[in-house]
This record gives sequence, structure tokens and C-alpha cells, in this order.
Amino acid sequence: VTLGMLNVAFALTHIYSEEQTVSNLPGPLTALGETFPLGRTDITYGSLVTIALFLLFAYALSSTGWGRHVYALGNSAEAARLNGIRTSRLTVGVYTVAGLLYGVAALLLISRTGVGDPQAGQTDNLDSITAVVLGGTSLFGGRGSVLGTFIGVLIVGVFRNGLQLMGVASIYQTLITGVLVILAVTVDQISRKKAR
Repeated sequence: VTLGMLNVAFALTHIYSEEQTVSNLPGPLTALGETFPLGRTDITYGSLVTIALFLLFAYALSSTGWGRHVYALGNSAEAARLNGIRTSRLTVGVYTVAGLLYGVAALLLISRTGVGDPQAGQTDNLDSITAVVLGGTSLFGGRGSVLGTFIGVLIVGVFRNGLQLMGVASIYQTLITGVLVILAVTVDQISRKKAR
């Protein structure tokens, strides 16, 4: 369903935009891309929003009942249900929060580039999965942390930036990122088998 919806949204974006990049966006859409000085560095407001979201969800997942329920649901939905957690309601809630965060991420991307590009972000889902897995989150559920994900994001960002500075073509960057995901998932699978 997720992959199907990805294709539907991707196609609708191209149909609606007529495959044209939209420029001259209104100020509120690009406001988070504006900067303010901090010492000798210019910081974007979008960076502050991103850090605030990391801190908020680090707290929510580690220090609230909701966060413990999310981990329990990820580890075993049936065990969570048997322990009295309303798993269907929690699942809808998690997907709703995720959808909201995807919207914020899209707004941050538009703010950074200053245009609405229907081709933008095609490989960002792969980068996201890579960052999460490199940060120690298990794709099989029940294990991970926001701090680990933050470190994974930094690794992927530095890695991608390094490849761009070296002049590596974007298709090879995607290839290398895909190999990283496979290696990270393999390590995760091996560590889970050893833990049993």
C-alpha cells in the first residue's frame, strides 16, 4: 500500500504540475530557508525546526507512555495488543504523525531550494532508510533511537556531500547508498540472530 501510494502521489504530482518546476513561490513557503547570523555562520530557520523536531521526538519516544507503546508495537503488535495497547488506534496515530513530518520535510525542501520541483526527492526515501538503519534502528521493529537516527543522518549527509565534491554522478551515489542499506540490514539481521 505504501509503495502503491508513493506511485499514485508521484504520478499526480507530475500530472498537476504538468512536469514543470514552479518558481516565484510565496514568501511563507520559503521562509524556513531564510538565514540569520550566528557568529560567522548563517543558520537557516529550517535547521532550527529540524533540531527542535529531533529533540521533541527523542523526548516523546524515550520518556512518555506513547513512546513505549510505539516501541512495543514495533517489537510485536500481537504482544502489545495482549498487554492492553490499542494497536490499531496507535498505528493510525503513528502514520498520522509520520504524514505530518513528511509534510514538514517537504516544506523544508521547498524552503531550501526555493522552487517546487516535481522531480525533487525521488531518492530521499532511500537516504532516510539508510540513515535510520545506520543509526541503529532495526527494520524488524522494536529497537532504535532518535539520537542514533540523527547520527545516521549526519553520516549519510557527509557521505553524499563527499561524493558530490568528488564529482561522482548521482546515479552512482544512489547505487552506493543502496549498497550501504543492504550492508546495514545484513548487520542488523546478524546481530538479531546472535541476540537469540
